[in-house]
Amino acid sequence: MKGLQGIVDRTLLAVGVLLLLVFLWTLPVMPDERDVRYASYVPSGGEYAGSSSWSYLRPSKGLSPQNVVQIQLKALQQNDGSDSGIITVFNFSSPVSKISMGSIDHFRLMVRDPVYKPMLNFKSYKKGNMVISGTSAYQLVVLTTPDNEQATYLFMLARQTRGYYKDCWMTVGVVRLGDDRPVYGV
Repeated sequence: MKGLQGIVDRTLLAVGVLLLLVFLWTLPVMPDERDVRYASYVPSGGEYAGSSSWSYLRPSKGLSPQNVVQIQLKALQQNDGSDSGIITVFNFSSPVSKISMGSIDHFRLMVRDPVYKPMLNFKSYKKGNMVISGTSAYQLVVLTTPDNEQATYLFMLARQTRGYYKDCWMTVGVVRLGDDRPVYGV
């Protein structure tokens, strides 16, 4: 009986791995170049100069975790009718996060959920000190909406260790913190 169970377990594992590979194969690696619009940015520390067309700005080994959070905040603040800001944030999501989030269309809906909606076209923001520990980084951000309400988020980033984006900082999660929690370092 143990031998049969082991065969069944190995077969199920093989089928699961095969399905995962098929799923990953269907994910687009790069956007269609005919629709590409690039935002300009200054990678060496200064403020980012960007247009409202943030679409297809992608991770790069030269970007620090601070740069990655800054790009995503500016993109969300200037999100337009074609959701170029949301697409940029999706591009900076880690491959593992993209598997759990699903398609860009699902991500667009998720960002419009009441938990994350304050991130779209917010008025201003304050950032806390970034905490970097090895290949992980954490950034606390307090956003002020156009209605002068505040929402606090924790950006969680990881330096990728393999694949196409090896050594790039990418977002593994963004969590909204409760309004009743104290915010330190902002």
